Amino acid sequence: MTFAIETAALSKRFRPLRSYRDLVAPWRRRERLAVDEVSLSIPPGQVFGLLGQNGAGKTTLIRMLTTLLIPTSGTAFVGGIDVSRDPRAVRAKIGLVSGDERSFYWRLTGRQNLEFFAALQHLPAAIAPGRIADLAERLAISEHLDRPFGHLSTGQRQKLAIARGLMSDPEILFMDEPTRSLDPISAVAIREFVADHIVGELGSTVVLATHSMPEAETLCRRLAFIQDGRIVAEGTVAELRRAIGYGIRCELRLAAATGTAGVDLAGLPGVLAVAPAKSPVAGEPLVVELTLAADDALAAILRALVTSGADVVGCETHDLSLEEIYVHTLAPGAAPTPSLISQAVAR
Repeated sequence: MTFAIETAALSKRFRPLRSYRDLVAPWRRRERLAVDEVSLSIPPGQVFGLLGQNGAGKTTLIRMLTTLLIPTSGTAFVGGIDVSRDPRAVRAKIGLVSGDERSFYWRLTGRQNLEFFAALQHLPAAIAPGRIADLAERLAISEHLDRPFGHLSTGQRQKLAIARGLMSDPEILFMDEPTRSLDPISAVAIREFVADHIVGELGSTVVLATHSMPEAETLCRRLAFIQDGRIVAEGTVAELRRAIGYGIRCELRLAAATGTAGVDLAGLPGVLAVAPAKSPVAGEPLVVELTLAADDALAAILRALVTSGADVVGCETHDLSLEEIYVHTLAPGAAPTPSLISQAVAR
């Protein structure tokens, strides 16, 4: 299978300069490992998500894949081209959307900015105006194109950044927190634009770095969790959910008069965790939250409660959300889950 992006043991080390002594004696500098032997294989025509805390290495990884940083070690192929050996050819295949407003010229209008970047990308002058108009219409910023960039709202600037990334109709688009500054309605519109137009119509591959769990869960076919520069988990949401063994949340509502009828819920088969019961308000049922290994454990739990005399007045279940999986995997102090690590390495 031909991959849109393929990396092997890709790493990046930085040597910070703290004083003039570091400049004249580079051996004094302590290296910082920002990306640590990342190996990924991303098929074409899908959205691949990168999730991790601030400073985890997401942006550094994207900068290496977009030829803005030279890898310290390892290899990376984007569109089948080695990013270190032929960066110019890689740039012809990719687009980049970031939240960095400093890369625009604030005194120029939105249209003038896009015309300038179109020229930098060697887009023919006869094609650029039509391309700008089409993207502006799709992103609902046509009426703002002729206003100075500095007078635009943060959301409008972000949409211009997305238009700039799509000017050359790239095969592979890198998006670093594309909806960070957008209101919820605009963010939903951008997600639909990515799914329907960029992937659905253009067939492009999208690498998405985001802190938005709903965005990642909605858009990404596969995801990778990054921590301290390393991939600690990779897969679909369903695969990640199965890997940590926490799959089902269950909320039981019991009549306050009977409670659990003395049933030790934590000791029942298939019950992984029991949250402390919430103190019921007068006249309201007792709420007990369980974490189950699988939904087939629920029938035995309900049977045990009813047999013991508990009055079950309600029951709701839902799958573990991506946010819950993320927190379980990457929360400070949480031990890495071996099954997740082995799964990431296997990929």
